[in-house]
Amino acid sequence: MAIPSQTIEQIAAANDIVEVIGSYFPLKRAGANFKALCPFHQEKTPSFTVSPQRQTFHCFGCGVGGSVFRFVMDYEHVDFPSAVRKLAARVGITLIEERGPSGAEDRQHEARRTLLQLQGEAAAWFHENLIRKEFAEPARKYLKERGITAEIAKRWRLGYAPDEWDAFGSWARARGYDQQTLIASGLVKTKEDADGVPGQRSYDRFRGRIMFPICNDVGEVIAFSGRLLKDENGAAKYLNSPETPLFRKGNVLFGLDKTKRALIEANCAIVCEGQLDLISLFEAGITNVVAPQGTAFTESQARVLKRFADEVVLCFDADTAGQKAAERSLDALLANGLIVRVSEMPTGEDPDSLVRREGKEAFESRVAGARDFFDYWIEHAAAGVDLTSLGAKMRLARSLAETVSRVHDPLMRGEVVSKVSARLGVPAQDFQALLPKQARSSALRADEFHNGGTAPAPR
Repeated sequence: MAIPSQTIEQIAAANDIVEVIGSYFPLKRAGANFKALCPFHQEKTPSFTVSPQRQTFHCFGCGVGGSVFRFVMDYEHVDFPSAVRKLAARVGITLIEERGPSGAEDRQHEARRTLLQLQGEAAAWFHENLIRKEFAEPARKYLKERGITAEIAKRWRLGYAPDEWDAFGSWARARGYDQQTLIASGLVKTKEDADGVPGQRSYDRFRGRIMFPICNDVGEVIAFSGRLLKDENGAAKYLNSPETPLFRKGNVLFGLDKTKRALIEANCAIVCEGQLDLISLFEAGITNVVAPQGTAFTESQARVLKRFADEVVLCFDADTAGQKAAERSLDALLANGLIVRVSEMPTGEDPDSLVRREGKEAFESRVAGARDFFDYWIEHAAAGVDLTSLGAKMRLARSLAETVSRVHDPLMRGEVVSKVSARLGVPAQDFQALLPKQARSSALRADEFHNGGTAPAPR
């Protein structure tokens, strides 16, 4: 598929570069041009210039520059087609992409467009329920108790799904959506999935839940996460949309569409478990935050995050589930070269409750004081082990060696080997002998480096 060149020219003409860049940060007039501190490198004197006459930008400090499309690509970390779509949406231009002769490709594109439209309209319907409908009063009360005002709910398009079997389905069918599209969206389930729903061919997936829209990185609604308002036996507190043509749970980070610029500027991502945790931190002014769709990072999510930051601070709950989630996240994060620290939440607290009780500065202090993951991990792993028992010590050493072997960076691995051997009270070489051969050789080279030895010459 391709975007016609005349459409690209129309979008460029409709998006004044001064207005577009000025919507991201303030610009000051400097003669015929505008200036600002460059968003792409650290500087004290403004060298970032925007020319309304040429409709271009240029930084005389770092050399970056180009058209309005290039700015959106660099600032938002998106590809050219995504930048074009974002700018088209900004000025209300309908984007019609040219497609090849394949009828299957044409149908697939149209199906995707329809699903995106349905998800967006569903988000608006859920939000309207939350704001205006009498049956959503308990949801409004719950959110108010959690510090979520009507303004915050509007910014995040929070909503409410009625506690009825076919409220959404009936509304969507009345708007012309067919059953196949509703099932494909994940918002409706078939009767085969439902036991004990008499007379229904299908039923709503989300019922009696506060709805959190899940967006892709350009802000389009692609799925939902619903929080149960009242506990029911056997019902999950949180329910996500199933995998659909739009949504792959392991590929998406909640909130990234709003927080990615802050991630880049901080070069650090604060990771929390739940949507409310993220929203509360963001609204308190801590904006470099993301949340995985689930409890542990996947390889794909870690790769996405690495595009925006080099360091991760995990702020998972202090309970056993939170600790396990932190440990399960490690492999994916380390495999993508991310530095990992852990900010332990006090028992019974989570980021949402802490930032509301203690405030922004106190929470930022917790993040600043977050421990290196391996210090945290070694302490927790060794806490319940009798290290005077040789058998117990060996079992722990083998378990720790398995995780250490997953650290790809040889210098980091050598550092971790030193920490583990010191905690267990065993020589570093003895612990290295438990690592797989490749990891062991890397750790030995790193150990030589740390101890002032000479690394072998490259071959």
